[in-house]
Amino acid sequence: MVFADTTAGAGPMAKIQELFDLGAYGLRMRTGLTSTSAGGRLAALAAPLVAGAAGGLAAGQALLGYLESGVPHGGWGLLHFLPYWALLGAAMLSAVAALLGRWTMAKALAGVSALAAVVELVWVATRPEVTQPLWVFLESFQWDGPFVLWALVLLAAPKEGLPVPSWRERGLLLAAAALTPVVAFADNVYTSWYHLDRQWRALMIVVPLLMALAVVRGWYLVAVPGLAALPWTFSVNLHALWQQEGGAWKLLPMAGLTVVAAVALVLVGRRRGPAGPGGRQLA
Repeated sequence: MVFADTTAGAGPMAKIQELFDLGAYGLRMRTGLTSTSAGGRLAALAAPLVAGAAGGLAAGQALLGYLESGVPHGGWGLLHFLPYWALLGAAMLSAVAALLGRWTMAKALAGVSALAAVVELVWVATRPEVTQPLWVFLESFQWDGPFVLWALVLLAAPKEGLPVPSWRERGLLLAAAALTPVVAFADNVYTSWYHLDRQWRALMIVVPLLMALAVVRGWYLVAVPGLAALPWTFSVNLHALWQQEGGAWKLLPMAGLTVVAAVALVLVGRRRGPAGPGGRQLA
């Protein structure tokens, strides 16, 4: 009845958009990712940083790829690199759309970049000459994984909770776009995994995770940068940690301790209630 009333006299595209919005709203209600929930608000507040980080890293990878390999020639070369360049292009356009306040377009383009990243990962890991698909998948995930996870954050952000573009939001987006590739490529984190000890790499995952979970206490100033950074820190360090530990199963103790710490933080937050300004509890 509601759908029929709201789409009366509308065209096919408007009906599809309304159907999509209703489905997204139902999904948000089921998952609790609404503009009034902690998770939905956190995703919405992190959206400018996430869009900027994805766009900046995509621009950096595109420039690096061009300098190293140039433009691919021939049908097979273009076909092989099509998912990767579609991923980078969609991520950069998503950042531009977010900068202009076109969040619906930004989220759609982020979804395209995530889909292209998945195609790229499957393509690379399932080639006939690959003998260790998991190793190759994780090695490629350090490049493509952040875009998948960043896109999930953007898609999780409720439309009504996304910020109206202002100089503050635009400044945050541009700062994230400028700083992310600098941080990503400054220490050669990708190709020289042995330059960082596994303790530091573990901290690069655990610290942003615990920062993001600070949202249960209402500490958005801490949680927002943690959530924005986590997709990259997780993706870029997972493969190297596996290499340094000598197998994925050896990462289980670290993962178990992280889960215990996260659950403890959530339980403490629920027992004490969310903190208001100045660290005081809200009634």
